[in-house]
Amino acid sequence: MPADPERAAALEVVHRLREVALKLELAIGEFARTTGLHGTDVRALVRLLDAERAGVDATPGWLAQQLGMTSQATTAVIHRLEAAGHVERLRSRSDGRSTHLQVSDSAVELGWHFFGPLLNRMTAETAQLSPTEQETLKRWLTAMSEAIG
Repeated sequence: MPADPERAAALEVVHRLREVALKLELAIGEFARTTGLHGTDVRALVRLLDAERAGVDATPGWLAQQLGMTSQATTAVIHRLEAAGHVERLRSRSDGRSTHLQVSDSAVELGWHFFGPLLNRMTAETAQLSPTEQETLKRWLTAMSEAIG
């Protein structure tokens, strides 16, 4: 434990973030087990949903980069998700040669069925914070994400 009280307090906050991250990873693992998916497949679905929310064109190359995987390994993930009916490959409207990945409605429904109660509890806790506190948290979490890489 650092001797500097300010550093020790900051480290305690980081440790709490790590605890949240570990618990979320356990929830993802449980979802993977109950749905018969590989953990990487679930992470791919999460990143694809994040892309959709952000208006990002999710291509196989983009997904490989997000998962830190080779294109061959990412192709295997996409094939598994397609076979399970969780992802569709769509031709890009602007470039017919490129492929866009989209999470199926049934996969979204499955995710909400499993994660909905957890998300409801988390948003209820977040809603108790003031808008200023929420903005501070968003900035801090963004900074933590960037610090990780």
